[in-house]
Amino acid sequence: MFPLIVEYTNYNSFKLALIESQQTKGSIDGIIAWIHGSDKRIWESLFQAIPNTKNVIFYHIKGSSSYINNDRTKSYLLSNIIYREVKLGFIIEGKNSSRWLTNNEIAHGIIDAIK
Repeated sequence: MFPLIVEYTNYNSFKLALIESQQTKGSIDGIIAWIHGSDKRIWESLFQAIPNTKNVIFYHIKGSSSYINNDRTKSYLLSNIIYREVKLGFIIEGKNSSRWLTNNEIAHGIIDAIK
């Protein structure tokens, strides 16, 4: 597994980065992505870059607002994509306050969910 850090809202460069990474590192077996928004073009760019000749597991990381907001990500999936959601939460501190997760807590939560 290797990181691919790319601005996914620039659809053409996003898709190109995915394709180029496969040319240099090999085809995609799995994806761990925290993609905000439900813009159809983001998902089209991602799924067009994934080879449809083998199964690929896709871990979609979502923030705590995903418990309220319904997105249509699953409607864009190809039949060879095994889709898993990892929903992050928040920490309640004291009686009336909460906070976002730290980067370390997010990373450990994602790793635990994938295991």
